[in-house]
Amino acid sequence: MLRTMLPLLLLGASCNQVEYFNVAGYEQATFSNDADVIFVIDNSLSMADESASLALNINTFVETLASDAGAAQDADDLTDAVNNYVDATLQRGRFIDYQLSITTTSVDSDAGPTAGVDPGEFGSLVGTPRIISKYDDEVADTFRRNLLCDATIWRSEELASDLSYECGEEPEQITEDYLNCECGIGNWEGNSGGAEEKPLEAALLAMCRSVDEPPEVCFSYADPLSDAEDPPTLQTGFAQADIGSNNVDGRTLIRDNSTIVFVVVSDEADTAAASSDSNDLARMVSGDADPSVYLEAFEEFDRPVRFVVIGPNYDEESNNIICNSGGAVTWAAKRLDTMVTETGGFYAPLADSSSGDCQDADFADILTQLGDLLNNLLTSFQLQSYPDVDTLRVYVDGAEIEQAAEADILDPGADALEYTRGWSYDSAQNAVAFWGDDVPDYNADVRIYFRPLVD
Repeated sequence: MLRTMLPLLLLGASCNQVEYFNVAGYEQATFSNDADVIFVIDNSLSMADESASLALNINTFVETLASDAGAAQDADDLTDAVNNYVDATLQRGRFIDYQLSITTTSVDSDAGPTAGVDPGEFGSLVGTPRIISKYDDEVADTFRRNLLCDATIWRSEELASDLSYECGEEPEQITEDYLNCECGIGNWEGNSGGAEEKPLEAALLAMCRSVDEPPEVCFSYADPLSDAEDPPTLQTGFAQADIGSNNVDGRTLIRDNSTIVFVVVSDEADTAAASSDSNDLARMVSGDADPSVYLEAFEEFDRPVRFVVIGPNYDEESNNIICNSGGAVTWAAKRLDTMVTETGGFYAPLADSSSGDCQDADFADILTQLGDLLNNLLTSFQLQSYPDVDTLRVYVDGAEIEQAAEADILDPGADALEYTRGWSYDSAQNAVAFWGDDVPDYNADVRIYFRPLVD
């Protein structure tokens, strides 16, 4: 994430423009190709079909980003070097160094097989290994197994049977026979989660479990039901003993300079609600659609975070949910819609109503969009505050990059402008995007200066 410039000081007329910006100060950002993707899966009974569709289409995502040679390619001769350069320029997504992991929307120690914190609860990870590296063998198969065996509730009476299935084959559908092969006979049963879906709390606690010095927001929060000027604090499901608990198998869930992408998959969105009638604690109350408490909590980590949501078909204009088979409420969906907007992610509905009838979403298309999002992480920086666009100055490795001009537009008739070179400002994402030969190399020194707009 780009570090924005501090508010400019009023300087004397003797300073030129570059000095004006430099004296005011900046924070440096590097153009990293690391992305830590954490799926937050709704593990309630209504989600079995969606989990199956996600599992069967995960290859689409992996194939978008994977390459046999990984993030770095060998060059034996000039031809190899030229081919690698072309690949890096045209298919930068294949050079993303990504990790995949799974937690669930359950923040409830009473759910699951034990009275304590089970895998997948309170932001803990599930699966073996719990952190999947791009460089592992059979990335898609491992993710599928972790999702289906450890993060999905199944009813045996609703599963199809396929006695002809042979273990190791690529499945065409999720059957009891397939699950017995992948998980062990009957081991795929019993993955029940809490009654309330709390993906935002789960995502926050996943980060808390992954850093050496978690902020105070990980341990406690102000009671949202209190009207006191200084409300009492309530404890979360996180304690000192949980620090670093998501860094397992010799791997770190959140790496230095990486972008963290949370992918929430839920048909009920975020239903967390504090109540005086129960011990089910929450940072927000029922009906509260503003997730500012979470936006502020994630800022405490000083790390770039994006939210992608695959959830109820929420229409912001009408504040209504279309094809609402999961019984979602609008305020719960609005919370996640706002998180997407504020972090530069995207929202994909679980149900498609474009044909007039409600149909299941195409997970292959959604996972392609997710791959595109990660690809775009390599070509753009999201700003932390809105700039006076006329003051934007962009430098890569000390050299100023010129703003893209109309003469550089690739297709004047396209809906979205694309350029052959330079940089452009995307107001919808509040980001500076790079184009063509001016896309920085990995780990380049990228500095962007601007005067923030004052409210």
